[in-house]
Amino acid sequence: MMTADDFRKDKYLRATGYNFYVWAAVNVLITWPLYSALAGNPWPDWLAGLYPFGLIGTGIFFSVLNDNRVQKMCGDPNPTPLVEAGTIWGPIFLIGFILTGVFVVRGPAAYIQPLWLCLVGAAYLMWGNFGVPEFRWFGWMLVIAGGIGGLSIRPADIPSHLASSSALAVWVAFMGALWVPFGAYINRKYVHPSAR
Repeated sequence: MMTADDFRKDKYLRATGYNFYVWAAVNVLITWPLYSALAGNPWPDWLAGLYPFGLIGTGIFFSVLNDNRVQKMCGDPNPTPLVEAGTIWGPIFLIGFILTGVFVVRGPAAYIQPLWLCLVGAAYLMWGNFGVPEFRWFGWMLVIAGGIGGLSIRPADIPSHLASSSALAVWVAFMGALWVPFGAYINRKYVHPSAR
């Protein structure tokens, strides 16, 4: 069972609570051009293409700041993490980016959000199996939400290059709004347990 001290000394886990706040914002803001296109006001292709990379770069920057913040509070991490995060997230991102490219080129693009909900959920399920039980049920929620989002899509009613408003609503709820209280919970249990 993961203890608060183990969590604070793991170089990949220790800042995840704060990083949930960052990625919640990124995940919500990334839908802006998608909602604009649904409203009949699509962004220029070059801007819509660069925007996600700018957001992801900003998210990585703030995640580094969070790592530095937690290091000042908790000291240096242990040299050996519970699990190498890259072994989980590397294949997830590889599969996600390849299938996203397929959906963008061939359609229907509406399945991109359910795809990422399922993939990110699967990553947290795997990570949770190494000792953070909260990550397991968090991962299950994302996977189930991805399935619900996918089932809500009616491809015949949506142009192949557009997102689905129902799938976007599920995305904002489960990849945005849910992440803020979950991050607060992780911080309260593992990073600042004395505050309870």
